[in-house]
Amino acid sequence: MDQNGGEGPEQGPSSQELHSAGTQAQVIPASIAVPGVRHRWNPSVCLLPLVTEDDFWDLTESVAPEVLDRDRSLYRVRLPVAGSYHWPNTGLHFVVKRPVTIEIEFCAWRQFLDQIVPQHNWMVAGPLFDNKAKPGAVTAVYLPHFVHLPHLVHLQGKNVDKSWFQVAHMKEEGIVLEKPTRVEPHYVVLENPSFSPIGVLPRKFHAALHIPITSNVLLYHHLQHEDVTFHLYLIPNDCSIRKAIDDEEKKFQFVRLHKPPPMIPVYMGSRYTVSGSEEMEIIPQELELCCRSPGKAQLFSEFYVGHSRSSIRLYSRHKEEGTLVWEALVKSGDLIPEATLIPPHHTASPSSPGTPAQLHFVDWHREQLVAQVSSVDQVLDKLHGQMLSDEQYQKVQADHTSPDKMRMLFSFSSSWNKINSTKP
Repeated sequence: MDQNGGEGPEQGPSSQELHSAGTQAQVIPASIAVPGVRHRWNPSVCLLPLVTEDDFWDLTESVAPEVLDRDRSLYRVRLPVAGSYHWPNTGLHFVVKRPVTIEIEFCAWRQFLDQIVPQHNWMVAGPLFDNKAKPGAVTAVYLPHFVHLPHLVHLQGKNVDKSWFQVAHMKEEGIVLEKPTRVEPHYVVLENPSFSPIGVLPRKFHAALHIPITSNVLLYHHLQHEDVTFHLYLIPNDCSIRKAIDDEEKKFQFVRLHKPPPMIPVYMGSRYTVSGSEEMEIIPQELELCCRSPGKAQLFSEFYVGHSRSSIRLYSRHKEEGTLVWEALVKSGDLIPEATLIPPHHTASPSSPGTPAQLHFVDWHREQLVAQVSSVDQVLDKLHGQMLSDEQYQKVQADHTSPDKMRMLFSFSSSWNKINSTKP
């Protein structure tokens, strides 16, 4: 029985299970994941499958989606058997009763918002997905939302009421609102769904109540000579907004630093200050938390720091209350020099100018790679025949531990430029 009194479909992993799984999963390089190929779990070797957040996964295997059109954010995934599949990078989650191919496109809310009547009663609370699959194959879809449900329950003084949320279907005749089957802390669940562009709309209770949400702080840097430029964004926890910002920052060779998210819920429409442990000029010094469509320019703060400093601390506080919501430490070792960056939208071929930059990046992070890469055999299989000869492959395989294998692999890196220079 589900929390609404009815029998639900096959359940996906809980939020706690997904979080636990994410912290235990062994990560393989994204280049190893082959679209449509399953990566199976061997329980005698590890607790969970070797997957990345770009893959769909259940508790026994992962499937890499295929990129059909990067500009449109259009993907296709072939789910090979009945089961429950989660896409960590987006929060999207499907329960299927048979093998099925699903196309997923990220859409923009802005072209539909004027069709919501009355518009002031609702707010956007997650990505807008256009999913396509054969009817009847998908028994449930879990749509991610960024409303901080426990805090909202506390503010309202009553238990979760699924009438607080609607699933919006964008159809030719206009927007159709559907009641969800149930509401969970990070998902709105729709059983036996029909597909059109769909997303989550929570109800605005009254003008004075700011909706508590889960959020992300995205911190990007560009290191050139002795100066570091930072861009800091405070956004709702929405994968489509994050992807749009990532794509925009990459155009200017800014690199995202992976830092923890805010420690407590933040409030839509509230303002938050940005400050640092060192005296620095930050423009602007405060940001309003809002949900802008991925196609629109996003708000951010920009500041500069001399690279000679060993570390800085960054803070964000609620402007009116002064409550600390986010803190991060940035060390000089976190920063990637400009010389190691591959130009944006550049696909390096073996003989392209991008190859030395890639090698420089690998050399720069040699110590971390030796210590952290555990799935060396899969890396070797990818390089075998392209960058590694049979003899080199066997020599690396002969070592017993992953760090020793990585050190042996690095010993051959100086020859890769020579190999590439002889290729047409």
